[in-house]
Amino acid sequence: MNSRNHERETDSRCVCKLVYSRRRKKTEIMKEVIEIDPEVDFANQEGEIDSRHVDAIGTVDSIFPFNSKSIPRRPRTKCKRKSKGNEALSRSKEKLNSQVFDNYLVKIWKSFSEDRKMSFAYLDSLWFSLYRNPSSKDKVLSWINKERIFTKAYVFVPIVCWGHWNLLIFCHFGENLRSVTESRCMLLLDSLEMANPRRLEPEIRRFVRDIYKAGDRPETKHLISQIPLLVPKVPQQKDGTECGNFVLYFIKLFLELAPDKFSMEGYPYFMKKDWFTFEELDRFCESLTH
Repeated sequence: MNSRNHERETDSRCVCKLVYSRRRKKTEIMKEVIEIDPEVDFANQEGEIDSRHVDAIGTVDSIFPFNSKSIPRRPRTKCKRKSKGNEALSRSKEKLNSQVFDNYLVKIWKSFSEDRKMSFAYLDSLWFSLYRNPSSKDKVLSWINKERIFTKAYVFVPIVCWGHWNLLIFCHFGENLRSVTESRCMLLLDSLEMANPRRLEPEIRRFVRDIYKAGDRPETKHLISQIPLLVPKVPQQKDGTECGNFVLYFIKLFLELAPDKFSMEGYPYFMKKDWFTFEELDRFCESLTH
């Protein structure tokens, strides 16, 4: 590659990445998707992360184990809506950073009754990424321990790695060791199967093992390693920036439809290729902005 077509920056805090610009003629430097400010004092955090210091962007334009240009692009439908007597084109969905994602997630969460939410919990969208950093790993585990996830039937764990959003769901992690229902499992929902969601499995299993250990649970390492990780065939994105919106819609629909007791016999339940349409997703995204 001609050195005149790109510039490189050196920064000891992050990894430089080359990504093509919109015109695909020049390249620009893109910093690591998860960039942690060295001035952040995690020891003084009270279970919350200041989005001014840490941010994540959900887009497949960052480094991936495949060519992101091969992702099909779906044409934008010109859905019109009335606004103060005028018709305007609906805003195109944009890539979501962690702060916007969390704001939308809170809005979704508040739309459900307290009775319905009693069996559910969710973790901060950056906790998994911060767990991967040795300097913040122990602090993240202490935050998770305070969430009492073993008392919940389902726990949503949004994951953003390599610029792509996935949804991990812990099912019945507090199930009694003597239970024979085989309902304890993990679900990994990915709107971009070509990214190979199974690539996350080793880190997910280390994450889960450390969560059980931090919670002083009686489960052995062998038992924890046997928890199934299921990857259902869910609707797939056809645009490089939609993964965050898909994860939010997964959460909303799962909150609506999840059974009281998850069973392997009923799997995959509603989580299928035709779970929802793009039109339904578009309406959902539009509702988040109002």
